[in-house]
Amino acid sequence: MNRIGLGIIGCGIAARKLHLPALRALADRFVIAAVCNHTAPKAEEFAHMVGGVPYLLKYKDLLLRDDVEAVDIALPIHLNYKVTKDALEAGKHVIVEKPIAANMVEARKMLGFTRRYPRVMMVAENCRYQSIFKRSKELLQDGAIGQPYSAVWNIFQRVTSEENPYARTAWRINHRYEGGFLTDAGVHHIAVLRSLFGEIKWVSGVSRSVNPTIGRLDTLSFLFEASQGLKGVFNLYFSAIGYAENQLLVFGTGGTLIVEGTSIRLKRVGKADLVEIAPDDGGFIEEFLDFYEAIRKGTKVRSTFMEGVRDLRVILGALDSARTGRKERLRPAP
Repeated sequence: MNRIGLGIIGCGIAARKLHLPALRALADRFVIAAVCNHTAPKAEEFAHMVGGVPYLLKYKDLLLRDDVEAVDIALPIHLNYKVTKDALEAGKHVIVEKPIAANMVEARKMLGFTRRYPRVMMVAENCRYQSIFKRSKELLQDGAIGQPYSAVWNIFQRVTSEENPYARTAWRINHRYEGGFLTDAGVHHIAVLRSLFGEIKWVSGVSRSVNPTIGRLDTLSFLFEASQGLKGVFNLYFSAIGYAENQLLVFGTGGTLIVEGTSIRLKRVGKADLVEIAPDDGGFIEEFLDFYEAIRKGTKVRSTFMEGVRDLRVILGALDSARTGRKERLRPAP
């Protein structure tokens, strides 16, 4: 098989824990040609981890390599715009970690790249590829619960620097982008909500800081209305003590769909509960497979830059609403 020479820029948690296992599973499609990190110990350690490949300390040096056909950018969010632009100008295909950018100004500029550079561009939004959400969408489209009219998604957990490695990364805590953990994680859930219910028309949010050691904000709730008429509530709490939950409930005229963990439950009057299990790897293998197919076969990726811009627009709109106390109407995306 015609493997893609991949350069990995950023050797942190995402590259090691999320991307590398998927790339190993797709070793017949990708070969890691080189890695880059601005600190030598981390770059050298990761290079050894992936098989003793060359490592560099400046990403522009990696972009000069002829054996690098595509790059996987797994950097702090505020670096996405600059590094993506340089990679495209160097003629490389790009998959860049979500959120697509630090703010909407840079996000819209990145959307402009799709018209300027003839390369594959993709946002690494793994939730778009998770089987549990794809199956949930199929059930909703098939009318399994009638017409969906409301949804509630609760994500309650406690994030501490002692237990969670993400909470020990300085760029997430002392962020140069709005929302910190709320933005970094929230775009995942927005991608799912948009996939299930269509574009979000407006949001009305509240936020607060409970534990300042993990960032300026750690708690967000917002009401929303989707283009298909569904109205819902989204709760994202990162400092919930003594209780944890990650459950999406979708209420329809003929029943309720419940997504929790790897299970989907359907509850309907007069019918036995239906339970389906949809285990997967978190969507990472299918995500990189989509990237490969786009480069080698010319297919269109599912997680486009446009999708990444629209995801970011919603979460930042909710944060703006929480800040101003006003409902935020989301103008049509570009």
